[in-house]
Amino acid sequence: MEAKTIPLAVIQLKGTQEEMGRQFGEIMREIGQYEPIFDFYPVMAQNLLLGSLPRKNRNLLSKGFVSLSMKLAEAKMNSHRWPEYSKRTLAALKAAGIRSSIEKEMFTMDAFQNAVGIMGMLRVLPELRRLEPLLNPQLVPACTSVAVWGNQSKDKNLYHARNFDFPGVEVWDKRPIVVFCNPTDTGIRYGYVACRGADVPGITAFNEAGLTLSFHTRFHKKVGFSGLGVVDFGHKMISESRSIEEAVSLAKRYKINSTWGAILTNCNEKGSKAAVIETNFGNVEVTYSDRKSESMVNTNHYFSPKLQDGELLAAPSFCHHTRSRFQRATQLLAEQKSKGTTVKDLQNLLNDSVDPTSGESRTMGSTIRQITSVKSVVMSPEAEKLYVSVGLAPTGSGPYLEIPMRWDAAPGYTFPSLTKKSKDESVGKKGKSQETKTKEKKKAIEYYKEAMLINDDPKLGGIDDMLDRLEEADKGSDSDPSLLFLRGILHIEKGEFQKGSYLLEETVRLESSPFRKQQAQLWLARTYSGIGRNSLSARLYDEIRNAPDSLDCLVWKMKVKSDKGSYSLKKLRQVSPNFLLVDANEL
Repeated sequence: MEAKTIPLAVIQLKGTQEEMGRQFGEIMREIGQYEPIFDFYPVMAQNLLLGSLPRKNRNLLSKGFVSLSMKLAEAKMNSHRWPEYSKRTLAALKAAGIRSSIEKEMFTMDAFQNAVGIMGMLRVLPELRRLEPLLNPQLVPACTSVAVWGNQSKDKNLYHARNFDFPGVEVWDKRPIVVFCNPTDTGIRYGYVACRGADVPGITAFNEAGLTLSFHTRFHKKVGFSGLGVVDFGHKMISESRSIEEAVSLAKRYKINSTWGAILTNCNEKGSKAAVIETNFGNVEVTYSDRKSESMVNTNHYFSPKLQDGELLAAPSFCHHTRSRFQRATQLLAEQKSKGTTVKDLQNLLNDSVDPTSGESRTMGSTIRQITSVKSVVMSPEAEKLYVSVGLAPTGSGPYLEIPMRWDAAPGYTFPSLTKKSKDESVGKKGKSQETKTKEKKKAIEYYKEAMLINDDPKLGGIDDMLDRLEEADKGSDSDPSLLFLRGILHIEKGEFQKGSYLLEETVRLESSPFRKQQAQLWLARTYSGIGRNSLSARLYDEIRNAPDSLDCLVWKMKVKSDKGSYSLKKLRQVSPNFLLVDANEL
C-alpha cells in the first residue's frame, strides 16, 4: 500500500457544459492518474451488494446477476439525463480517451441505494418503524456534515465541514481535485471537490452566491428509475440556485430517483442559514435549521416524519451508527459553544473517533471518523476559502490545504503545495510518548484498512491475511473491542468456533457501549448454541431480552426473538465480517 496521495490539482473550467466537459477530459489526459476511477465505478455497487453474501456464494453466478441488475438500472436512469449534462460527460470521456459507455456509471450510487429500497419493498429489509426480525444485509455507507455560523463560529463566518464516507479507499482519497466551473450559458459560477477522473458537480459543492451543498445517503423503500440521479440533481441545484429557497423550489419541481439527504447552507440568508433536503422517489421534504440555532448536523437518518414512514433499517447497526455520529457532532459543538468553533475544530471533528455511547476512541465503528472517509473538506464562501484534506483515508486527519475560492483564472490547472505551517499543524505539538501513541494508532488504521480491502477483493488475500492484519491493528489500539469482535467473526467464518467464542467473550468483557455489548452477546449466544453450550447460550439470550429498552438496542431483542433460543452451525458457517459497520453479515 502506497503511503502518500497524488498532488491535489486545482482545475479551472469555462464555457458551456459541453466545453467544460471537454476541458476536464483534456486536463485529465495531461495530469494523469485518472484511470483508476473508471476501473472502480463499474464494480463498486456490485461489491457492496455481494459483500453481504456468505463468502462461498460470491461466485461468478451471483456476480453476473448483480452486475446485470446494476447495469440495467444504471442504463434506465441514464436514459433520463438532461442533454446538456450528458454532453458534458461524453465530451469529458472522449477527451480523456475513455469509452462513452462508462457514462451510465454516474448512477452507481443511485442504483445501489435503489437495490436496498427494492429489498425493503420485498420485505427482505425491515422498516425502522416496524423492526421485524428478518434478514439484514450490511449495506450502509456513512457521511457526516456540520455547519456553524454566528456565535457558534469563532470568526462569525459560516463554515460547512463534510466527511465524504464512501467505499472508494485507495481511489478517491489518493487523487484529490478541486474544480471551479465558470459557465457561459448560465449566470452562477460554482465549484466542487472530487477525485481525478470524477466530473461530479453537486456531491460536495459550493457557488459564488454563498451556497454550499453536500449529499448524504438515506435508505427508503420508495425508489424509482425515471427521475434525476444524484449527480445531476446536485449539479442543477448548485449551478442555478442563489439561495436555499431557490434550491428547495428547484428540488420540488423534479422526481429524484433515489434516497438522499442534502445539507445546504448560505451565509446570506435572512432566515435559516442551513437546511436539509430529503428525498425518495416522488417526495421532497425540507428541514430548516432552528432560527435560534447557529449550527446544523447531518448524518444518514431521515429528519422528516413523512419520510421516516418507509425508512429502511439497512443493517442491524444502521440506526446506532448514524445517530451516534449525529450525537457526537452535536456534543462537540456544544462543548465549543462558549469559545466559538474554529476551522481547526471542524477539521478535528471530522477526525473524531469517539463512540458517544461508550465515551471511548475506536479504530472503527459508530464514530465520525470512518476508515472510508475519502474526502474531508471545510467550505466557506463567506470567507472565500476551502480547506481540503490531502491525506490518505481516513482523510479527516489531514493535512489540509487552504484553497481560495476564485473563478478568475483561464481554463487550466495548478498544483498548490502544503505550507510549512500546514505540515506542522498536521503533526501537532506532542510529547514523545503521545507521538508514539499517535503513530501506533495510525498503524492500527492502516492494518484495518488493509484487512477491509482484502475482504473486498479475494485477489489480495484470504481470511488468514485479514486476521493477521487485525491482530497487528490490535497491538496499537489498546485492546479495541471492535477489533476483537471482527476477529471473532472471522474465526467463526473459518469454523474455529472455540477461538471465535473466546474473542467474543473478551469483547463482551471489555465493551462499554450497551449497543455494542449486546451485539457481541448475541453472536456469543449464537456461537455457544451452535457448539452445544446451551446453558451459556440461554443465559446470554436472557441478558439481552431483559436489558433496558432503547431504540438502538431493540434490534438485538428482535434478533433474540427470531432465534427462538437456538442458532445452528449451518448458519454460523455462513457468517462474514462487515468492516464498514463493525458488524456481521448473516445471510
